[in-house]
Order: sequence, then structure tokens, then C-alpha cells
Amino acid sequence: MLLGGSRLWRSRASDGGEVELTFASTEMRGICESRRRAISAVGVHAARELEQKLADLAALPTVADLAELLSDSIIERSPAEKAIRLKAGYHLVFCAGHVKVPLTSFGATDWAKVSRIRIIALESARD
Repeated sequence: MLLGGSRLWRSRASDGGEVELTFASTEMRGICESRRRAISAVGVHAARELEQKLADLAALPTVADLAELLSDSIIERSPAEKAIRLKAGYHLVFCAGHVKVPLTSFGATDWAKVSRIRIIALESARD
């Protein structure tokens, strides 16, 4: 979702129950919040797709709902980390962003209870 022509997403967790997005670094935040920076970092096509995926993430009630929306694009990297495969040749890597991460009885992240995610990286799928 664009705001003022420059922001690629907006989190509304406090007023609408959607997933809140946080970032592992200021560089990652800059790429995700600025169309110009995203285009510079990954090109026009990947920046557009990134914009769409971030808006999709921010609109979901929990990360578990992502499986229904993007089932073919989800990569299970570990019990605590996932990635979304972008057709433009990148993986958007994320984990739970809660101070106290909700866990299953097996010690894995309980994605059905995750409403805050931390965007870790945007990695090339070709590496």
C-alpha cells in the first residue's frame, strides 16, 4: 500500500488487527518504506512485487493466514523463520517480531498467534 507516493506499506495492527511489520535493520526498513530505495536495491519489477507482498502481509490477521493466501510462495526456512518467494528472483525473509515469541508445544514458532513480524532480509534467490 502506498502512502504519499513513497511508502510501500502501512501497518494497522493497533486499529484493525492486521499483522504489524518491523525490520531487522534500518537498511531493510528503508528498502521496504521507500519505492526509490527498493527500485535502486532490486529493480522495478522486484520493487513492485515487494510492495504487493508487504501489503498482503500487513493486511492479514496472523501470519498463519499467509499460507492460504500465498501457499505456493512460502518457504519454511526453519521452525522460527519463513520466506516469501518473489517471482522477480528474491526471497523476503522474516521471523516473528514479538518480544516473547509464541511457541508450540514442540518449541517452534506458533504462526497462528503471530501478529507482529520482523522483516530480516531480501535475498537473491539465485545465490
